[in-house]
Amino acid sequence: MFTKFTAFITTCLALAGAASAMPASHAVEERAAEAGVNIQLCLSVNFGNCITVPAVSGSCVNLVGGLAGWNDDVSGVQIPLGFVCTFYDNFSCLSSGSSDNGDSVTLQGGNWPSFVSIPGDNGVNVNFDNRVSSFLCTPSFLVDRRLH
Repeated sequence: MFTKFTAFITTCLALAGAASAMPASHAVEERAAEAGVNIQLCLSVNFGNCITVPAVSGSCVNLVGGLAGWNDDVSGVQIPLGFVCTFYDNFSCLSSGSSDNGDSVTLQGGNWPSFVSIPGDNGVNVNFDNRVSSFLCTPSFLVDRRLH
């Protein structure tokens, strides 16, 4: 009787541990997707006259309201490592859908002191200086996972 009871308890604990482990990894991914990040937007090249703008992962930030003075005036950015941000020359993070039109640029985390010549989404350097109207940031590992 004691052996059956012990086996039953051991099985229940093993099943409970396996069940709780599965949602935990899913919960970590959900929390990462909701992660906040602070982006430095700069009006001048080489990080002059910058402002810190908080962004929630996957949420579009429009340069309106208190940020309206930055619309079409961004010349450089600092993006925390581990994040990827796409900058759009339209509001609401809208693009025509063609990577050839140059209306958005996607940048990895790091320092981008000048938007005069940065990698465009079509692989050719573009001048995106004073064109940003909105942006969207996401943790890098989520972007990498969607590409594979």
